[in-house]
Amino acid sequence: MNNKATASKKGKPCPDGFENLKVDQLKSLLRKKGLPVSGRKAELIERLRNGSNGGPKPKAWQHSDAKKDLKRALLDPKSPIHKMSIEEIRCSDSRYKQYPKFEIYYKDLKERVADEKKQVQQDNIAVENHLKDFPRSHLNKRGYPHWDDHAAKELLEVDVANKMHTQKTAQEFRDTRDAYKEFPEDVFA
Repeated sequence: MNNKATASKKGKPCPDGFENLKVDQLKSLLRKKGLPVSGRKAELIERLRNGSNGGPKPKAWQHSDAKKDLKRALLDPKSPIHKMSIEEIRCSDSRYKQYPKFEIYYKDLKERVADEKKQVQQDNIAVENHLKDFPRSHLNKRGYPHWDDHAAKELLEVDVANKMHTQKTAQEFRDTRDAYKEFPEDVFA
C-alpha cells in the first residue's frame, strides 16, 4: 500500500510532510535526533512526531489532560470532533500527537463514552420508573411540604428580589402569603 492510499484512507496527514519522505530519509532524521531507527515507516513517522518537541515524556494517557479534554469533546454533541477522522483529531491538538497509540486510545475512549451514555440513559429510565411506582408524598418526613416544587419557593424569590423581606420581621413576612404559612415558623424564618 502506498502512502497516498494510507493518507486518503485516514484523512489528511498532519502538515509535517513526513509521509512524503522515504524510509532512509526518516531514519536519517531520527538519527539526528538521537532516536531509534528501527520499525516500519508509520512507526518512524510517529517517533518523529512524538519526539520532535524534545520535551519530557508525556503523562500516561489514562491520567492526561489530553484524555480528559477528548472525553469532554466526545460527550458534547455539538463538538466538531464528531465530524472528524481519527487522523484529523490527532492533528487537531499537539497533545494527541505525543501518544503513538492515539488511534487505539481514541477508539477505546469513544466506546467507553458510548457505554457511559447508555448507562446514564438506563439509570434515568430506572429513576423515572421508580418515581412512578413510588411517588413522593405531599409532605416530607418532617411533616411540611417539599420546598423544591412548592409555590412558596417562587414567591419568595420574587419577594426577596423586591426586597420585601427587609421591611418586616420574619414572622410578619411569613404572614404576608398563605403559601408561606404552610411552613413552620422556625423553618420559614
